Amino acid sequence: MPTQRPKRILLLSPHADDAELGAGGYLASSAAHGSEVMVVLATAGPSAESRPHAEAIADLRMDECARAMEILGVQHLRLLSRGCDGELAQKLPTSRLVTLLDGLIDSFAPDEVLLPLPSSHQDHMHCWNAGIAATRPRLQGHRPDLVAGYEYPLSHWGAGASFHAFQGGMYVDITPHWPRKVAALRAHASQMGHKSHHHPIGVEGASALARLRGIEAGCQFAELLHVVRMVRR
Repeated sequence: MPTQRPKRILLLSPHADDAELGAGGYLASSAAHGSEVMVVLATAGPSAESRPHAEAIADLRMDECARAMEILGVQHLRLLSRGCDGELAQKLPTSRLVTLLDGLIDSFAPDEVLLPLPSSHQDHMHCWNAGIAATRPRLQGHRPDLVAGYEYPLSHWGAGASFHAFQGGMYVDITPHWPRKVAALRAHASQMGHKSHHHPIGVEGASALARLRGIEAGCQFAELLHVVRMVRR
């Protein structure tokens, strides 16, 4: 199991709730086992139609995210930009985002890097591409032993549809940490509070996905990581 020994984990999150949706249980489990975890938040900005209130909304979302990280036991939270949702590539072009990630990977020296699987959302695509570039094989700089993609309820619409369990899938039993994942999601009240039970990006959507992965893995709740590179030492 990937949570048997303490390690350093760096997770790239496009928005202020994606880490919790896709890997909140794994982060909570890892932190509980003594791992040091850093979540790198690409943007905390609102939707473009809320631009006049962008700063206030970004502050609110950062407060919610900080609370969620505290619930999960995540020790480090880094924000890269405060641009609007959907405009990450304009705020942080690929070369700039890769440079920032290179620096964080070299300074934090994570054993594992978790990236958001590509989907129909342009910010997720941008983070995935930059994350793959930043974890490229190279002679200099830190090289994490595990590079993996985490899913979220809409990963299977768009580019993420090409990923499935038979392409390097690694299941993580998060059943003991499920209550903390739910509590972390609920900490994002501005995002979760108004959504219906049928909305995929919410507690119900995350629950449905975790139950499905649990059925596949033989447990109650699970998360699925898609391995890009894994080095055993």
